[in-house]
Amino acid sequence: MTGDKLVYAGTVEALFLKALENRITPACRLRLREAGLDLEQKLTPTYTLEQWKQFLRIAAGHIYAGMPAEAAYYSLGERFIDGYFSTLFGRALLGMARLLGPRRALTQARLCFRTSTNCSEVRIVERGPTEVEFWLTDIGADQPTFVAGALARAAELSGGQRVAVVPEGFDGLSATYHVRWSEQADAAVSPELAARSTAAGQASTRPPA
Repeated sequence: MTGDKLVYAGTVEALFLKALENRITPACRLRLREAGLDLEQKLTPTYTLEQWKQFLRIAAGHIYAGMPAEAAYYSLGERFIDGYFSTLFGRALLGMARLLGPRRALTQARLCFRTSTNCSEVRIVERGPTEVEFWLTDIGADQPTFVAGALARAAELSGGQRVAVVPEGFDGLSATYHVRWSEQADAAVSPELAARSTAAGQASTRPPA
């Protein structure tokens, strides 16, 4: 399997065993098992990237049924970060992120992606005190909003306020993400960026966790 794009078990654990455990219906569980993810058994060390994408499709269709795909994937990205930070390794990172603050925490986010798959290369450019630009080689999902939701949630958990994440240039594999936040609770994100973020899939009312 040398050269295959793989997703590590910890990534699957974070989303499906930690974040979504109580929301997976029997029908969803069955579809996941048919796709190669048996949640009743010990996880395998790796899954192919295509399997992971199929797992996300199933979760989006069952757990967020009726929602636009962009919004469903955004919510899955948020939940993934919640699950990731609830793991032993993730809890240590979360404590560090809260000390570092959003800007420095986000510039360290490449560690999260490198420990999630073997195929994600991240380039990060700081655009200002409260703005960074991410470029990710393989977002690992059908919708770029999955990573947008993950980045937004990570920024929030590290202290960011009114976070806006705009994905651009998605070509089916890679995408660029513009992340902006406020460090004061009453500070405003620019109307243009907020509107673009909403259009990209950030639902105004977040589904219950």
